Amino acid sequence: MKRGCFVVVGLCLAIYGNFAVAEIGKAAQQVLATIEWVAIPEGEFLMGSTPEEANAAYQDAKLRSSMLEQHTFDAELPQHQVYLSAYEISRYEITNAQYRAFVAAMNRPTPRGHNGEETWADETLNGDTQPIVGVTWFDAQAFAEWIGGSLPTEAQWERAARGTEARMYPWGNTPPKARQHANFARRYNRPMPIGQFPKGRSPEGIADLAGNVWEWCLDEYDPTIYQRNWKGVPHDRFNLRFRDVLRSRVIRGGAWDVGSAFLRSSLRFKFYPLDSTHTIGFRVVRPRPVIKP
Repeated sequence: MKRGCFVVVGLCLAIYGNFAVAEIGKAAQQVLATIEWVAIPEGEFLMGSTPEEANAAYQDAKLRSSMLEQHTFDAELPQHQVYLSAYEISRYEITNAQYRAFVAAMNRPTPRGHNGEETWADETLNGDTQPIVGVTWFDAQAFAEWIGGSLPTEAQWERAARGTEARMYPWGNTPPKARQHANFARRYNRPMPIGQFPKGRSPEGIADLAGNVWEWCLDEYDPTIYQRNWKGVPHDRFNLRFRDVLRSRVIRGGAWDVGSAFLRSSLRFKFYPLDSTHTIGFRVVRPRPVIKP
């Protein structure tokens, strides 16, 4: 708990400074040079699902005994247009090697599992090219800010995964195949090194948006936010109230230990931001979203 409170205080200081872009240090520059970026152009895209799509996904999930409930799919309704400014997103999830440099440079806590166990002591989780896991939302956002970026907003993440064609999965609408499209359903029983499933990449070449590890998004989780009466097309929308730092945050994409029902790009899931687990990592975007205090 002390660790969590320390992180919260640190984040709040950054928040009320209006996310002023600090000078990027040498260590951060070195890590930044190892990140491949994919440019996403400005424009509109379809976010969420139609009632028919959501119901079909729910029925499929029931057949697969995934334990997903109806309200999870209702959170994808209705499908709507969102406008996003141009941004860049990392081609790969942030790796252990990249995060180790952050820990060393900033004297940050090392990653921990859900029960406080040392993540990097586990040889199935500590490979340099494996995605970092065992980080809280605050840890992930702190890393992103360290290199001058941010966690992706929920809309940015979904646009990267679904494109402008509202694809069901990053590669298209065909169901995922283990060992071809993604790492899921415990086929390997661990996170795989980044970029091992070229058939599962998005048309823009973004890897591992489905499976491998869940990915933190910037937004707080609100199951009814799509159902608000928006006027026109929302621009660069995201949902974050920094004064309420304990609200669940959005995670996207599924992970190595869950079934195919969790891999759909429109599926919205949540996790407590002060917790960490061996199934959640992150990727980063730039520039930082404009966040008003």
